[in-house]
Amino acid sequence: MEKILEGNYDWVPIVGALISLVAVFVAIVAVVFQFKQFKKIREPIIAPAMRNFDLELPETHLDWDTGEKLDDKFSETTIPIYNYGGTTAINIMYSYKCINLAEVKESLDNIKLHKDNVIKIDSIDKKVKDSFDLYFSNENEKTSNFRRFHNIRSYIKSKDLIQPGESIDIFLPSYFIVIINYAFRLSRLEDIKLPKLQLKMRYKDVNYQDWEMKYIIQMGGSFNYKRNRLESSFVSEFVSKKRINWKIENAKVKISNAIQHILTLLKRLKKKMLSLFTK
Repeated sequence: MEKILEGNYDWVPIVGALISLVAVFVAIVAVVFQFKQFKKIREPIIAPAMRNFDLELPETHLDWDTGEKLDDKFSETTIPIYNYGGTTAINIMYSYKCINLAEVKESLDNIKLHKDNVIKIDSIDKKVKDSFDLYFSNENEKTSNFRRFHNIRSYIKSKDLIQPGESIDIFLPSYFIVIINYAFRLSRLEDIKLPKLQLKMRYKDVNYQDWEMKYIIQMGGSFNYKRNRLESSFVSEFVSKKRINWKIENAKVKISNAIQHILTLLKRLKKKMLSLFTK
């Protein structure tokens, strides 16, 4: 009996060691989790906030905020971007892409011709990052009755930094304002297809790690339009956030360029083969 008890006591140090090991492991996991949470809280998180507006729409070719003539890239109409994180976001670069271009084009094509105003999207080139031309006319312009924004694409604009808890204003693309102006002036409200923008923002944190965030920017679902006065808001929808590894990104670009080069060579080869067989 004593021998059996002695044998059982031999397990006590082993069980104690296992319990201690599990306790150490749990403590390490807890520390790692807390560190990750602390690091995440201190990361800069930048996001667009809602912008409400109640304005009388200007002439179709004019900016909302300044009333000045719009150029072919960015308007002076802005939306606010806040830093909801715990550290500063620096070297901020942003750009826009219209993600429902075909739908908006179809809507504008269905607008009945108006003697004073005409608008049309054409020359869509998906090979050049969905670039397009925007043609529009306005008889009220003093210098010319038509204009064309050529080769519209994702132009890049930059800001220095956003401190934690603070905000900056970023500019909306000119074509976005022009299309909205025309849509409300010339369409029936039930036929309006307003443009949706994908806002892409890249920035660095205080450790110079690169980040990319994407949001959808569009006019809110409810609006009030009466006697040329528009009351609504710009709202945003989160799409994605990722840490940028430039080695991987550069490799992707090189692979994409190589594929495009191969496809171009194959097209040329196909043309030569066809010309040989047709002779």
